[in-house]
Amino acid sequence: MGQKLTIVHVFTHSSVTRGGAVQGLVLAKKQFKEGHSIFCLFHKPSGAPLDRTLQRGFHFPVFHFDMKNPLSYLRFARLMQDISPDVVHCHRNLALLFAFFSLRWIARAKNPVIVINRGTTYDLPNWIVRYVFRSEELDHIIAVAEAVKRSLVEREGIPSDKVTVIYGSYDEDRFREGVNGEVFRKELMVKPDEYLVACISAVDRRKGLEYLARAVKMINDGGISIKCVVAGRIEDDTYYRFVSKELERLGVSHCFIFLGHREDVPEIIAAADLSVSSSVIGEGLTGALRESLAMRKPVVATAISGNSELIVDGETGWLVPPANPLLLAKAMTEALLNREEAVRRALNGYEMVQKMCSQEIRYKRVIALYQRLLEKRKVLS
Repeated sequence: MGQKLTIVHVFTHSSVTRGGAVQGLVLAKKQFKEGHSIFCLFHKPSGAPLDRTLQRGFHFPVFHFDMKNPLSYLRFARLMQDISPDVVHCHRNLALLFAFFSLRWIARAKNPVIVINRGTTYDLPNWIVRYVFRSEELDHIIAVAEAVKRSLVEREGIPSDKVTVIYGSYDEDRFREGVNGEVFRKELMVKPDEYLVACISAVDRRKGLEYLARAVKMINDGGISIKCVVAGRIEDDTYYRFVSKELERLGVSHCFIFLGHREDVPEIIAAADLSVSSSVIGEGLTGALRESLAMRKPVVATAISGNSELIVDGETGWLVPPANPLLLAKAMTEALLNREEAVRRALNGYEMVQKMCSQEIRYKRVIALYQRLLEKRKVLS
C-alpha cells in the first residue's frame, strides 16, 4: 500500500500480557511483515527486572525506557532524531504523554504524525491527558469501537473527525480452527459429564468475576456440572482475595481454577465448551471475544462498551446486562445445553470477526489513516 513508512510504537506496558500490548504488537508484526521499518518502545521502571514476556526475540528493534523519569524524555527525543519516524503510534495515556512532550516540546519535531489507540470508555484521568487529547499537535485518535468514539466525542469534547474507529484484530496463526485442546482438558482432569468454561481475563475489579461466581453457583444448583478456568494475571491481590472468599461462601471454590498468565490461551479456548466475559465497566471491546469467535467457540458476554458491536444477542452469541448473575447463568446454561444453537451463533460470530477484525483489514485501515495524516501534515507545513 504505497510508500514504506518508519513507524515507532510506544507502549506504557512493561509486559506483553494485557490486551493493549498484545494488540499493538500484532499490528507492529503485520506492519513489519509488509515491509515497513518498525521500532517498539516499552516502559521499564528504573531498577525493575525486565519481564520475561519482553525477553523473547523480536524481528525489529525494541527499546526500554522508564517513562516516569524526566531524563528519559531527553533520551527518547535524541533517539527519535536518529530514527526520524514518519509515525509515532502510542498505546495508552502514559505512552502518549511521553512521546508527545518528548517530540513536540523537547525535540520540537513537527514532522512525525502522532496517533494514539484508545481502548476503553473510562473518562480521561486528568487535565494533562485532556490537554494532549485536545491538542492540535496530536494528529489523531484510533478508537477500538464506536462506543469508545462516542465517549470521547460526547464526554470529552473531542471533535468527531479527530477520531477513527478501527477494530482490533487477533493473531490468526494462533487463534484458529484446528487447535487441539485435549491436552489441556486432560491437565485439568475434566470429567466426561462436566462442562469447561473459559474466562480469559486478568483478575481485577473491572472483570466482574464475583458475578460469574454467583452464576456458576446457580448453574451448579440446577444440576449442571461445570468447571471454570480464569486465565490471566492477578492484577489486584485485594480483589482476588475478595473473589476467593466469595467462592468459599457460595461453596463453588472447587469449580474455579485461577491459572495466572498463560501462553497457551488458544489451547485453553479450544478445550472449553464456552467462552465467557463477565466484565462490568470500561472496556472498549473485549479481545477474548474476538479470539474465541475466531476459533468458532460460543461466547457469552456482558453488554458493556463496544461488546454489542461484535456480540449480537441471538445472532453471534449471548449478550447480558453487567452485574446480573441470574441472566448470566441463564445465558450460560442455554449456550451449554443447546449445542445446535451455540454452534449456529458461533459460526455467525466467526463470519463477523473475519469481516471486522482480520489482521489484513486492520492493517490496511491503519496504514491508510497514517498516509492521510502524513499528506495533511505536508499540506500544513
